[in-house]
Amino acid sequence: METVRLMGAFSPNPRLEPLLDGTVRIPGVDIQWQFGKPPDLHQRHLTENSFDLFEFSLSNFMITRSQPAQLKRLRWMAIPIFLTKAINWLDFTVREDSGITSLADLAGKRVGIPDYHMTAAIWMRIVLKELYGIRPQDIEWFNGRPPGVSHGRDVGKALSPGITLLRAKQPGELEERLSRGEIDATYADSVTRAALMRVQSLRPLFGPGEGAEVIGAYRRKTGIIPVNHVLLVQQQLVEQDAAMAMRLYTAFETSKQKAYERALRFAAGYLLFAEDAFARQAAVFGDDPFPSGLAANRSMIETLARESFEEGLLGSMPDIDALFCETVRST
Repeated sequence: METVRLMGAFSPNPRLEPLLDGTVRIPGVDIQWQFGKPPDLHQRHLTENSFDLFEFSLSNFMITRSQPAQLKRLRWMAIPIFLTKAINWLDFTVREDSGITSLADLAGKRVGIPDYHMTAAIWMRIVLKELYGIRPQDIEWFNGRPPGVSHGRDVGKALSPGITLLRAKQPGELEERLSRGEIDATYADSVTRAALMRVQSLRPLFGPGEGAEVIGAYRRKTGIIPVNHVLLVQQQLVEQDAAMAMRLYTAFETSKQKAYERALRFAAGYLLFAEDAFARQAAVFGDDPFPSGLAANRSMIETLARESFEEGLLGSMPDIDALFCETVRST
């Protein structure tokens, strides 16, 4: 089999290590790996489209596919490998004078987010609605990424009635509004985290383990662990080699399973009762916290798509199967 060299772009991920060190190989494929921060890589994908295989925001992928001009330019297809979970919004910071002591207190507040349409932000709103009955219309939102940095220049211009969204016009505006008390709470991304540390009178909303309790409660109620990023491939590659999608799927899934084995083996290097710690997580999140395949994740994808549609981020509900390469739709 002739070997095809693919340019790959990912954020650091221990579940990719067996692929990186050669323990797991992909027949006929040699990946040239590049790593970086998700906001930077996502912007490159949207503007340069220079990688063959990469991780990408699940919500932004659906939004991109729904826009005819973008769909013509960015011919991407998904493989049901879900590389990261949408839990980064739990790095949540509140003003000390905001009166916010839990997520239940966010109704009526002013909340900053990096991008309103980003996957983690949508999952935050889904969790707020499901666990606390707080609708997107019950919060005044502030989009912290200004034009040129935001990943969705024209996204969110037709939001559903009652949703209030203000947008930063320049870098640093989110931190300035927090300092002046014009925003009550926010969550940081890798770009804004350092800047927020310089703002006075802020404190984290969650103590150790409390964020995990929120996601655990959502999982117990819905059976879903929110996903952030999905694996994408250039459509022309699978058009040229229809079997490539399944080879990629199998290799990434095998790499993940090898990483699980390593995690259990090496955990004893620090944890006194490693097996107990793994069992406690499994009791809440299952034996496979990063399940692959379309069948195991269809409900999760539909939930994210439905919220995006109801908020006006999508004009219609997408055909979930059509998002994925044809040869891996049965996974």
